[in-house]
Amino acid sequence: MELFQVRYFLALAKTLNFTRAAEACNVSQPALTRAIQRLEEELGGALLYRERNLTQLTELGKVMLPHLETAFLAAEAATAEAAAFKRRDVATLRVGLGVTISADVLTPVLRELETRISKFELALAEGAAAQLFDEILDGGLDTGVVVEPEKLPERLNRWPLFEDRYVVLCPAGHRFESLAAVPTGALAEECVVLPVRRGCDFAEAFERLCLSAGIKPRTRQAGSSEDHVASMVRAGLGVTISAAHRPAVAGLVARPLADPDARRRITVVAAAGRQHGHGLALFLKLMRARDWSALASPASSPPSTA
Repeated sequence: MELFQVRYFLALAKTLNFTRAAEACNVSQPALTRAIQRLEEELGGALLYRERNLTQLTELGKVMLPHLETAFLAAEAATAEAAAFKRRDVATLRVGLGVTISADVLTPVLRELETRISKFELALAEGAAAQLFDEILDGGLDTGVVVEPEKLPERLNRWPLFEDRYVVLCPAGHRFESLAAVPTGALAEECVVLPVRRGCDFAEAFERLCLSAGIKPRTRQAGSSEDHVASMVRAGLGVTISAAHRPAVAGLVARPLADPDARRRITVVAAAGRQHGHGLALFLKLMRARDWSALASPASSPPSTA
């Protein structure tokens, strides 16, 4: 079955006149008639019948009409989308974000993509790094911005973006507020509130730093989200661990941890050996070219308060 045969049939079903249908399709009437005959042969029966000067759809023609309409519209849509892709005026981008990475880090790049691509479609997903890696390799995501793990799947390419410092969030007026940086040992005297969430690196980093400092913190409170944790800290139930690049939290003060190992690397990843669409290629180019120094949080520059 050829697409032009379907187009001729739809024109004929609309006009119920071979002459007008041929004019609408810009072909001769004999050419349209032959195309309809071949279509009828392929479908195994007559699609139209004539009663003197009147043309009508047969029962088979009535049954086939909605299916052929759907097929023709789908084919036209695919053709239009392919043409748009070649013109590069439409781009879809699916980005995965690690659960502790603020989407604000993407804002300048997304703004640039919106400017450069006339029809830019974005989908953001959040998840643990391992989950995002699986989705990228399976084709469900195009790329991911994650906290770089100790070991990355071999089938992923990575491009480091910036180093991010771990910070302590405490209520205004807390004893940490007067410090330029908080020694890890000082956390032994505090109740530490941490989010209980898959893929959250704050708890892992806190345990690693405490082990290195040889301290055992007091019993910790737990929250199911960063918002819950922030509310608990504001209520005076303890302090928490966060990251320097994240937006300021109302009512809380951020101070960096003094330990030089209290850092993490933020990395963008994509599947290796896979052709990049226009949206992904431009996204990776902009992410790699951006000056991330404002988010690098050098040790000499303490974070601002909320």
